[in-house]
Amino acid sequence: MGRRMTRKTKQMPHPRRLTDLIATTRRDAHAADGAASIRRLPSGPRWVVLAVCLLLAAAGAAQAARPALEAKSAVLMDAATGVMLYGKSPHQQRPVASTTKIMTALVALESCPPDEWVTVSENAPRVEPSILDLKPGERVRMKDLLTALLLKSANDAAVAIAEHVGGSVEAFADTMNARARELGAGNTHFVNPHGLHEPDHFSSAYDLALITREALKHDLFRELVGRKAAEVFRPYTVGEERVRNHNKLLWRSDYVDGVKTGYVAAAGPCVVASATRNGWQLVAVVLDSPDRYGDALALLDWGFTTFDRKVYAEKGDVLDQVRVKRGRKGRVGAVCGGTLAAVTGPGLSNDARLEVTTNELEAPVKKGAVVGEARLVSGETVLAAFPLTAAEAVPVSRLVIAWWWGWRAALGLAAMAVMVRTSAKIIKANRRRRRRLPPQV
Repeated sequence: MGRRMTRKTKQMPHPRRLTDLIATTRRDAHAADGAASIRRLPSGPRWVVLAVCLLLAAAGAAQAARPALEAKSAVLMDAATGVMLYGKSPHQQRPVASTTKIMTALVALESCPPDEWVTVSENAPRVEPSILDLKPGERVRMKDLLTALLLKSANDAAVAIAEHVGGSVEAFADTMNARARELGAGNTHFVNPHGLHEPDHFSSAYDLALITREALKHDLFRELVGRKAAEVFRPYTVGEERVRNHNKLLWRSDYVDGVKTGYVAAAGPCVVASATRNGWQLVAVVLDSPDRYGDALALLDWGFTTFDRKVYAEKGDVLDQVRVKRGRKGRVGAVCGGTLAAVTGPGLSNDARLEVTTNELEAPVKKGAVVGEARLVSGETVLAAFPLTAAEAVPVSRLVIAWWWGWRAALGLAAMAVMVRTSAKIIKANRRRRRRLPPQV
């Protein structure tokens, strides 16, 4: 009688959940000496999960590692919200050289239109180095002076702007300092508009980032600092002159879009850089670094890799329907005036919330009229805010118009009736009075 053979199949462990598998791997790993126990681990799903876990841990460590910079002071800031993502001596007061011109441009843009003509004084050409070689009495548009200021770092253009806007360099510096205080730049004091070294002329990496994010709100500023070269029009002297941007980062990276370099011996090599990816802009400030461009790129790359951006509302989104009294339509859409987004990632609170407030409206409402405000708030801090505007015009209701004109017509008819009645009484009284008078002889 033949013997029936049975074949035993060895089943490899296959935990149903990832947590069970990780626990099993840990128990095996601690059973004996590390190397021996690893050799005894069977092939299969354990190895796959262990490899994935190690790769994820390595990726997390790489993301969390802060860049090693050579700069004495540096900051990385989210341009939209002003949240600082990285700081190395961020509030240390330091000479900042020609990065001063960012504030010069901001004050100029807030004070006069870009097409305004500026007459160059005797003082502007005397500053050394003058760079643009302006002539006393020469007339140049503000836009062209700003182009020379931000691309070629022209010191004479800075003085011409300061004297035109403030009346004098000293008065303009006072305006720069007042604006710095409004922006929260508490470690900043300017003495001149160009950044040539003076003992009482200083700022900090954090303050420069605040000033830059404010300047980047201006379309002309964004356009100029992102250009590799531009034309300066001087109709009364040399005609059209081409100037080249000193910021070499514009050639080294496709996503860099600004902002300004600076150097004097006391400040060392400095740069304020901005970069935008998928609509998300970061500002990096690097002060006194032998490798300012390398430090700036390292900061920007680290920021885009380590952090994420969560969008709460896009520009043009309808965030609410606002009630309109006496309107042809009962409600109108409230359109957000800008994109509200917060940065999320390690070291951040990640508790941002969107708050929408609207006004009481009464027809007629014009399209684009401000109907409220949308704010992005973290704790008690407002990270960003934009007005809400009416998506369409809402005329007065036809019933209201009919009632209005009907009421006016009724009032007019009533007034006419009173006038007719009063006239009739007057005529009747006059007739009675004539009858009572004796006849004339």
